[in-house]
Amino acid sequence: MDVGEAESEAIARASLLVANMLQRPDQLQKVDQYRRRVQRKKASVEAMLKTAMQSQLDGVRTGLGQLQAALTDLKEIKTGMAEIETSLVRVPELSNQLYECREEYVRYSQYLAAMENLKHIFTVPESVEKTYKWINDGKLLYAHQCLMDLENSRDELLFELHKLPHQNPNDTRVLKESFADVQKLSDDLGKQVWIILQRTLNTVRKEPTQIVTALRIVEREEMTDQSALQRQKGSGFLPPRRPKKWREKAFAVLESSAAQRIEGGQFEDRETSKNWLIKHLEVIRLLLLEDMKVIKSLCVPCFPPHYDIVNRYVQMYHKSLSNHLVEIVERGLEDNEYVTLLSWVLNVYGGKELMSHPQLNINVVKLGPLLENKVLEDLISKYLQNVNNNYDSWMGRALELEEKEWYRDEPPQQDSESHYKTELPQLIHDMIRQNLEVAGTISPEVQVQVLISSLVQVRLFAAKFQTAVTRYKDTYYNDRSKIQYFTTYNIALANGCQGLVGVMLDIKSQFWKPGGSTQTDAKIATEFDALLTVYQRLRELLCDHLLEEALVDLQEQFNTLLTPRWLNNTEPMDTICLTLSDYFTDYQHLYQKNFDHVVQIALNTVAMRYTTAILQKRISLKIQEDRKMVADRIIGEAAKLSSVFEQAAPDLAKFDSPCEVMKSLAEVIKVSDVEFLGLELHRLLRRYPDMTSDHLTALLLLRGDLGRLDVRQRVAEIMEEMRTQRTGPAPKSIFSHIVISTSLFT
Repeated sequence: MDVGEAESEAIARASLLVANMLQRPDQLQKVDQYRRRVQRKKASVEAMLKTAMQSQLDGVRTGLGQLQAALTDLKEIKTGMAEIETSLVRVPELSNQLYECREEYVRYSQYLAAMENLKHIFTVPESVEKTYKWINDGKLLYAHQCLMDLENSRDELLFELHKLPHQNPNDTRVLKESFADVQKLSDDLGKQVWIILQRTLNTVRKEPTQIVTALRIVEREEMTDQSALQRQKGSGFLPPRRPKKWREKAFAVLESSAAQRIEGGQFEDRETSKNWLIKHLEVIRLLLLEDMKVIKSLCVPCFPPHYDIVNRYVQMYHKSLSNHLVEIVERGLEDNEYVTLLSWVLNVYGGKELMSHPQLNINVVKLGPLLENKVLEDLISKYLQNVNNNYDSWMGRALELEEKEWYRDEPPQQDSESHYKTELPQLIHDMIRQNLEVAGTISPEVQVQVLISSLVQVRLFAAKFQTAVTRYKDTYYNDRSKIQYFTTYNIALANGCQGLVGVMLDIKSQFWKPGGSTQTDAKIATEFDALLTVYQRLRELLCDHLLEEALVDLQEQFNTLLTPRWLNNTEPMDTICLTLSDYFTDYQHLYQKNFDHVVQIALNTVAMRYTTAILQKRISLKIQEDRKMVADRIIGEAAKLSSVFEQAAPDLAKFDSPCEVMKSLAEVIKVSDVEFLGLELHRLLRRYPDMTSDHLTALLLLRGDLGRLDVRQRVAEIMEEMRTQRTGPAPKSIFSHIVISTSLFT
C-alpha cells in the first residue's frame, strides 16, 4: 500500500468517525470539545511516532559504528595472521637451534629435584628410624608426616626418571631400593591405624583423640591418592602402591570389628546350655543397643560428616548380624530354637527393644530384611515341620500311655457330672494351645499356619487312635476276663472323642478370626470340617463297640425270638429288657449327645433284630388262634421294649419309635379274614414305603394260610398299586437295613 492509498483510507475513516459523532443536533454544541480531544490524541500519536523513529535512528547509527569498528579489527587481524604465518616458517629451524637448551633444562630440573631431595636420600635410614620411634610412642601424626616426606621425595625422583625419553631400568631399581624401608614403614603405620579403628567403640569412650588422629591420617592418604590419580591422567605416572585406598580399608576394619563383636557374644553352645540361643540373642541385643547409643553420641563428633558414620555403622551391623544368623541357621536348629530365632528376627530386632528404641529410632525398613525372604520362608517351613514332628511324637507317646490306662483294674476318672473321661483331650488341648501361643510370639501369619498344622495332625491322630481302640476291642473279645472295665473305658473314649471336638471348637474360636486371607480361611474351614467328620465317625464307632458288647451278650436271646421255644417262654424278652436296662445304667456316664446316639442305635438295632426274626419264619402258624396268640405276644413285647427305652430316653422312644414296626407287622399277622389283608398291607406300605416285595412275601408266608403263588400274586398287585401312587423317593425306615434271604421262599 503506497502513501496516497493510506491517506485516502485515513480520510474515509475520519469522515466515518465524524459522521458517527454528529448524528444528533445536540452534538453540534460539542464540536469544539470533540476537536480538542482529537487534537490531543493526534499530538500524542505524533509524539510516540517521533520517539519510535528516534530510537530506530539511534540503533541504526550505533550498528553502523560497530560495523565500521569490526571492519577495522578484521583488517588488523588479517595483517597479524600474515605476520604469524611468516614467523612460523622459522619455527622448525628455531627448534633445532634450541635442542641443546632444552636438554640442558631437563638436566637442570633433574639436578634441582635431586638437590631438593638429597637430604632425604641421605637421611632415609635416619628418617625411617625416627618414624618408627614416633609410631612406637603413639605419635602417629608426626610419624605420618615424616612418612609423607619420604614418599614425596621418592615419588618426585621417580617422576623425573619417568619424564626421561630413554629411561634406564637400573636407575629406577636403585632408587626404589633406596626407599625400600618406606613401604614397610607405611604398612606398620597402617597396622597401628587399623588397631585403633578396630577398637573404635571402646577407644572413643576414653581417648577419642586417638580416633580423630587415625581418621586424619586416613583422610590425608585419601587426598594423596586423589592427587596421584589426577597427575596420572596428565603424565601417565603413578607412584608405587598408589592408590592405597585407606578409607576403604578403614571401613572394612570397622565392619570386621562389628562382625567380631556380634560373633563374640556367643559364650555357650547347645551342648553346654539348652537355652544357648536365647542367651546369645539377648547378648547381641544388649550389645547392639549399647553400641548404637555410643555411635550416636560419641562417634559422630569424631568422624568427618561425609562418613555418615551412624548410618554406615547401622548398615555394617545389619549386614554382619544377617550373615551371623544365616550361619546359625545353616548349622541347624532344634525344637524351640526355631521360635526363638524367628521371634527375635521378626519382632525384637525392629521393635522397641532394639532398633526402634526411643534413643535410637532407626528405620529398619530402609535396611531391608534381616534375613532374605527365601531363608525366612525356609526357616518357617522347617519350624512347621518341627511342630508336626513334635505333634506326631508327643501324640504317639500320649496314646501309648493312654492305652495302658485302658487295661487297668480301676475305672476311669469322672468329671463333676459323673461322666467318664480320659486325660487325652485336655492334654491335646494344652499342647495345641501352647504351640499356638508360642507361634503368636512370631507373627499372626505363622500362628495361622501352626493352627492349620494342628488341625491336620489332630485329624491324622484319629487313625492311630482308631487302631488302638480296635486293638483294645479285639483283645477284649479274645478273652473277656483280661479286661475288667471294658465298658466304662469305652464310655470314656466315646466321651473323649466328643471332648476332643469341643476342645478344637474352643481352639478355633480363640485363635481363628475369619476375614483374613480368603484362601487361608477356606483351608482352615476345610480342615476343621474334616476333623469334625473324622472324630464324629470315631465316636460312632465307639458307640457301636458299646452296643456290640450288649448284642453279643443277647445273641442267644435274639436267636430264640419267634421260635417254638419262645411261644411258651417269656424269658428271652425278659432277659433282653433287663440286660438293656443294665447297660443303659452304665451308659448314663456318657455325655448326653453320646448317650442319645447309643440309645437310638440300640432302639433301631433291637427293633431290626426283632423284625428280622418275624420275617424269617422260624415258627409255623396253622390256625387263627396261633396267629392271634403270636400277634398279641409281639405287641406285648413291643410295648415292653418301648417301656425300657422310654425310661432310658423318653424323647427318643416316643418319637416314631421303631417298635411301632413290630406292632404294625403283628396287626397283619392277626387279621382273621384274608380278604381284609389288602387293607392292612396298604396301611403298612403307606407308613413304611421302603418295604420290599420280599418283606411282604415273608410276612404273608408266616401267616401259614396262603399258598406261595397266592402270596406272590397279592404282593405283586399291592406293590404295583403303591408304585403308581408314589410321587417321590421313599423315606427310609429299619426295613432299608433288613435283607431277607430268598431261600425262605422256596
